[in-house]
Amino acid sequence: MNAATITKNFINLIYPLHCPICKKSLGAMNESRLCEFCISKVRRNPRPHCASCGRPMDNSGALCAECKKIKNHFTRAYSACLYEGALKEAIHLFKYGKKSYLSGILSSFMIDFIKDEPAIIKNIDVVTFVPLNRRSLREREFNQSKLLGAGISKEFYIPISDTMDKIIITKHQNELARNERFVNLKGAFRLRKGTDVLGLGILLIDDVMTTGATLNECASVLLAGGAREVRCLTLARGA
Repeated sequence: MNAATITKNFINLIYPLHCPICKKSLGAMNESRLCEFCISKVRRNPRPHCASCGRPMDNSGALCAECKKIKNHFTRAYSACLYEGALKEAIHLFKYGKKSYLSGILSSFMIDFIKDEPAIIKNIDVVTFVPLNRRSLREREFNQSKLLGAGISKEFYIPISDTMDKIIITKHQNELARNERFVNLKGAFRLRKGTDVLGLGILLIDDVMTTGATLNECASVLLAGGAREVRCLTLARGA
């Protein structure tokens, strides 16, 4: 047993680790900070997916009913998992419970998804993420989407960049009807001063996609700034 293992075991005696979801005791060497049972309950977003927004579909290569109604600014959106059960609770703890340590295991779900669908990052030049307004960033102490993007950046050796600012404090999207969500975000984002995205293929990261309103608005800002294309990847897909 090496010194690091001994130290972790000693610390765990004083400050025992527990799974934040089910409260089960964790071993000192548990790096994910979730128990295996809760991890096993996370479901991958099942194929086939909508050819535009990544929603689970019955027909491969088809567009879902919502994407037939609107024009998405992003080239394609993907979601690694389903927003339900243990994952839904983990994301809530991650975002609002200041449990930034969960970024490792959560980004690993996205990394595994990319490895199964490598087209997601083909010809991608930079990873970016949905920004928070200053008040939300101050309250949360970190941007959850940036932490997820950082894990992907490190794994695939793609640079990550703060490309946008959120300049308007908007209502929470989950409090609004579908049509209200698109209106709520109009003009909320802008390209960060001094940022150059001209000709770049960009992978835009967020934690959860439901209607796609947030990703659409951010993609429009990046494209207006000269980006070649914007693909989107979220950890989870809501209903």
